[in-house]
Amino acid sequence: MDAQPLELDSPDVRAELLPGRGRNGGVSLVIDGVTQSHVNPIDARDLQLEYTRFVAAIVDGCHEPDEPVHVLHLGAGALTIARYLGATRPASVHHVVELHRSLVEFVLDALPLDPAIEITFEFDDAREAVERAVTHSASFDLVIADLFAGSRTPDHLSTAEFFDDLGRLLAPGGVLVVNTIATVGLGTSREVGATLVDGFDEVAAVASPTVIADAGLGNVVFAASNDELPRRRIRRRLDQTHRRIELLDGPSLADYLGQARTRHD
Repeated sequence: MDAQPLELDSPDVRAELLPGRGRNGGVSLVIDGVTQSHVNPIDARDLQLEYTRFVAAIVDGCHEPDEPVHVLHLGAGALTIARYLGATRPASVHHVVELHRSLVEFVLDALPLDPAIEITFEFDDAREAVERAVTHSASFDLVIADLFAGSRTPDHLSTAEFFDDLGRLLAPGGVLVVNTIATVGLGTSREVGATLVDGFDEVAAVASPTVIADAGLGNVVFAASNDELPRRRIRRRLDQTHRRIELLDGPSLADYLGQARTRHD
């Protein structure tokens, strides 16, 4: 894209693409004043936002190098993870659900995908799209839920009933990855974690120590599965990131969640 910022001002969403962002350059997607994504058009492996490195660590920890995956992306953003997987797992197949068609068109006009990436799009509320997918017995190796309106996840996209449907979409050995934003004094991330623990056999959380200690704003990314999560491999992958990151499971996850309650419709 050009070196000038681009703006989308549609009836549904306001967004900007801001060039020259990040340590290695690239473009940030800002929606309603909140930075949602970053893309390095030169190197899709360059993940500048910390939560995307968390997601990549989980995916790479759960799958052999170069192993293709069938992925459901709930929330498009700038398609950072789809681009990353296109570079690292080039035979992967992607299906993206996004509420705002205009946002996807805005992003792709400025930042086209590698044409080799096999990807389809569905424009609808994620809950409705998931319910249809369950009806059609769809199956995915990986489901990534990165669903925000501003800095919060809509309530109907973070409940036990919604996560139960996502669990039905997982192939054997499949993993659900859920991105949340933890805000000091607010329990949303903990409630999402408690809800996942109630619905899945295995759950782990990835976050910085500051966020875990409730001392700063940041992301908590959860991995959930009904099969064993390869914690050691995820841990090794996290150790390649830029700073110390916690991987919580078992007692450490229970300590973090505390008395958080399961979220229901």
